[in-house]
Amino acid sequence: MLVFDEVIKKGSFTAAAESLGHTKSAVSQYVSQLEADLGVRLLNRSTRQLNLTVVGQQLAERSEQLLDLLMTTIEEVKSHELAPAGRIAITAPHAFESSLVTPIVAQLCHEYPKLVPELLFSDERLDLLQNNLDLAISVGQQKDSAYHAILIGKLSSILVASPAYLAKNRVTDKVINMQHLVILPWQQQALLEGPHGENMVFSSDKLLKVNTSISAINSVKCGAGIGLTPSIFVQDDLASGQLQRVLPDYQGEVRDVYALHSYQQQLPLVLRRFVDRLKMAFGRVSNLGEG
Repeated sequence: MLVFDEVIKKGSFTAAAESLGHTKSAVSQYVSQLEADLGVRLLNRSTRQLNLTVVGQQLAERSEQLLDLLMTTIEEVKSHELAPAGRIAITAPHAFESSLVTPIVAQLCHEYPKLVPELLFSDERLDLLQNNLDLAISVGQQKDSAYHAILIGKLSSILVASPAYLAKNRVTDKVINMQHLVILPWQQQALLEGPHGENMVFSSDKLLKVNTSISAINSVKCGAGIGLTPSIFVQDDLASGQLQRVLPDYQGEVRDVYALHSYQQQLPLVLRRFVDRLKMAFGRVSNLGEG
């Protein structure tokens, strides 16, 4: 299961083999043996891509939990760390609050009752030292600094609109600049990349300007216009039908997400667990590509 988990995280047998120090054939045999023991297919394999079956997705979640528990146990035994306690302060953009940061922190509080978390949500980049913070979740290119940056994942942005808006407006790539658009400060003249590498500017004379991603998503859900938003934050709305994709062949800039900290040595256990679980959350929505 641990080998299977590494294949899922790395997205391919090749990358998993390099990470584990095994051969690609050995990793493939581990997964095949697991499938044989369970009597089910976990992965649909092709020359370029791995896709989890429904049962494979369920097992992937369990294997993540198994690895998380195993690594925590090993870390606690090796370092003789006591149960984490006291203040931890984390800042993140507003959009990360409900589906990512808060659930993870709540789970950590359940595991470590003596924790005293402080969560500060802001779309501004807050300085760690000036604001007495332990960790900052930051999106996009980072300025050179003395802080350490841990890559968490990537945000892929898609175009979305409400069914009510689409019922009244016909949307094609030729008239995107004629549509009502909901834009954020960092989306001025944002570029959309098409299926053949062509670019289209996300711009219009009909704009609703907002300053947070949450406000943008809510405005789009209310039918105010088309929004360009990271797919991870609108998955539930797309599944429920509250939002629909617009021009699915186009997407916005893919931006990296980092966890910034100022610790000179390894992060404290509870912050390592937070970072690892945030990585897992991003990993679950990433495509699996065979390398």
